[in-house]
Amino acid sequence: MTNGFIDVHHHIIPEEYKAALAEAGIEKSGGLSIGSWSPQKSLELMDALGIEKAYCSLSEPALYPIVEKDRALGRQKARMLNGYMAKLCANYPGKFGAFAVLPLPDIEGAIEEAIYALDVLRLDGVGLLSNYRDEFLGNRMFDPLFDELDKRQAVLYIHPSIPLDAEVFKRPEYVPYDYFQEFCFNTTRAASNLVFSGTLERCPNIKPILSHMGGTLPYLAWRLNECFPGNQRPGKAKQTLPAYVYDGWCSLSKPVYDYFGRFYFDCALSCHDAAFSAVEKLAPNHTLFGSDSFYASLNSGKKFVQEVEAHYTGDALDNMKRENAIRLFSSKGSAHSKEV
Repeated sequence: MTNGFIDVHHHIIPEEYKAALAEAGIEKSGGLSIGSWSPQKSLELMDALGIEKAYCSLSEPALYPIVEKDRALGRQKARMLNGYMAKLCANYPGKFGAFAVLPLPDIEGAIEEAIYALDVLRLDGVGLLSNYRDEFLGNRMFDPLFDELDKRQAVLYIHPSIPLDAEVFKRPEYVPYDYFQEFCFNTTRAASNLVFSGTLERCPNIKPILSHMGGTLPYLAWRLNECFPGNQRPGKAKQTLPAYVYDGWCSLSKPVYDYFGRFYFDCALSCHDAAFSAVEKLAPNHTLFGSDSFYASLNSGKKFVQEVEAHYTGDALDNMKRENAIRLFSSKGSAHSKEV
């Protein structure tokens, strides 16, 4: 296959990872039980959906339940899993890429692992969660990590997460599965936080991918832009905002829309005309294919493909299927990508 889909939202579930989560008392992701996986299952699904290459990642909760209990163990598991992904890519040349898992919220350990995964293992980017408990990307605690990733012009795959503790986060009574809607909201919160904190301003070289078409960001983009006091400088807001928030707002040198346009958006679980049109207007040629394997079903993946092929034609279809991804991973500084 030389002209198939390139899948940037492809979750793998190594047995070692599943066992480590179970030891930490975690058996669900997004409200669903964590299933089984093997490289052969990925290859079979890729053949069924017409996927030429899949960029692998871990879904939420990644490693943070382990890190919170034992930082040293979290670092050990990150190193083991990234080595596993590197071997997967080597064993199936041209079929797989990989986003490194980092032992967050251990910032020092995450920086060390990111450097190793990108510079030594040559993985294609790093996987991040929208938030770790109640700390969202863009929080000042993540600044040292983002500075290192910016030096490497890294591709960042951002997946939503919801706090595991019911005392921290109360789920809607009649919507018990987080992936229905809460995932979308936390993706939006992370994206807007990355903009308003000044992180994207300070780190112009990172290339962030938002899962699920950016959650609700395309819908809220106009509102966030028009309502942002920074369009006229915060002014009176200085009297009411924490100093670090005010400083983040004042650091923006461009219209808010310009920062939104830097995001890439994968279509997993968001394959419909309204989402396609909104994202194409917000960030032209930044839409990517995502299967959401192995949490979404094969039938869901087939629907994603059908919706993409029904909406896009000609060059636009080629861009959505593969060309946007090829440009993203082959862009200057992304030497960690493999030839597609």
